[in-house]
Amino acid sequence: MHSLKKKILRIVLLAVATALFAGAAACGPAREPQTGSLPENYVPEVGGRIKLTCRQDVYPNDTTRAAVRNWVNWFVSQNPTVSVETDFNVPDYSPLIASKTLGDVFWLADDQVYKFAVSDEALMPLDYYVEAFGIDLTNVYAGIHELAVVNGRLCFAAACTSIINFVYNVDLLTEAGVLQTGERIPNDWTWDDFKHYCEALKRYDNDGVTLTQTGAMFPFNWSPTLVPNLYGFGGQWVDKENHRVNFTDDKVKKGVEEMIYLLENRLVYPAFITMGSEMRKEYGKLTENTLENYGFVYCTCYTTLPQRAEVYNKAGIEWDSIAWPTYEYKGSPTGALGFGVFSYTRNRDTAAAMVLSLYTEEGQRALHSQVGGDVPVLQNLAENEDFWHLDMRSDGYDGKNYDAFTSNYDRFVPCQIAAVVPPELVSVITDGLTNLYTAYCKNQTSWADKLAELETQCNDLWATLE
Repeated sequence: MHSLKKKILRIVLLAVATALFAGAAACGPAREPQTGSLPENYVPEVGGRIKLTCRQDVYPNDTTRAAVRNWVNWFVSQNPTVSVETDFNVPDYSPLIASKTLGDVFWLADDQVYKFAVSDEALMPLDYYVEAFGIDLTNVYAGIHELAVVNGRLCFAAACTSIINFVYNVDLLTEAGVLQTGERIPNDWTWDDFKHYCEALKRYDNDGVTLTQTGAMFPFNWSPTLVPNLYGFGGQWVDKENHRVNFTDDKVKKGVEEMIYLLENRLVYPAFITMGSEMRKEYGKLTENTLENYGFVYCTCYTTLPQRAEVYNKAGIEWDSIAWPTYEYKGSPTGALGFGVFSYTRNRDTAAAMVLSLYTEEGQRALHSQVGGDVPVLQNLAENEDFWHLDMRSDGYDGKNYDAFTSNYDRFVPCQIAAVVPPELVSVITDGLTNLYTAYCKNQTSWADKLAELETQCNDLWATLE
């Protein structure tokens, strides 16, 4: 009898242990990374529980989270057997990737795709699921879609475009005679137009030396404003196939020379870099905060437009948005923010369904019709409908140039250096270009030599990564 009780106890304990192990395995991460490959004619099963992880610095409050929550609620309403847990309080993905506990779906930007897909092996490719779910990619902006592709595989779905453009002071340009009363700058304006307007906007103090106003506030340390000129004059500054950069090609050098021209002629305020004492004296009291003294101020993306607008509105200044000036070749800087599937997900079908819903009209409407929404990635919605316009949910934006955030889509180029080179090269290139322009602002004019040195440094480093 005693022996029988012991046997029964062992059986019960074994059963409990087995159940606990099975439950842990069902809820825990997959042991091997998901490749995203599917058998022919595979039918995904969408259901069960998944987790969505977002970075805290990107979604710090309820206002910024509203659009994502609306998308999640819509997705669950379309798939009643699905539940989605959301976590907006993650400061850093790294430990979660290392422990394989990152959410099944997670937010990322185009400049992180290569790192997460290649270096961390944290993204499950979505190509097979595009076919399995019958997703039509022809309506996705081509330049945006390309940002999601690494080594020929679709590694995340863009939720929105992140087109870089300018906000401009209509009053200053009208006073300078550049615009007539009621006139606006067309979105197909050119780089030469930009230089002409900036020249017309320069104003000096009584000493004839100290600038009180200039054409634009222009960062010389930020990838989205450093990159366009590297493309715009026909240069191919990066060769991803042969793993090389090319800064000494004449067409690439022409783009850099045009940036030097802006500095040499004081057409812009060189934001966020250190100037020499002579140049600093010329710019007088102009700073990164004196927006009213510039004709043009860069706008990082659509969601930051209200921050720029608030400054102008408080000062009683008429303002509007304008697309990045066009070049003879492609050069309109754009990025993308979106979501990917964690390669160690235990529910890949449902995670892929949620991410790829961003490439449907219904998913885009759910995400971008709320406060915190952005510019749709589907061309027909972005260009033909206004549900995403700020004037649909806030006062003070009537009649603004929303086309500035969709124009020249056939000229899109990646605005992030990290989107086209390995992570190890990003700071080398960004710092190298920034230091080149900083050196010029300190009266060190050998910029061509510095460009050649940067090319050699980058190619030597890239060769060690192969």
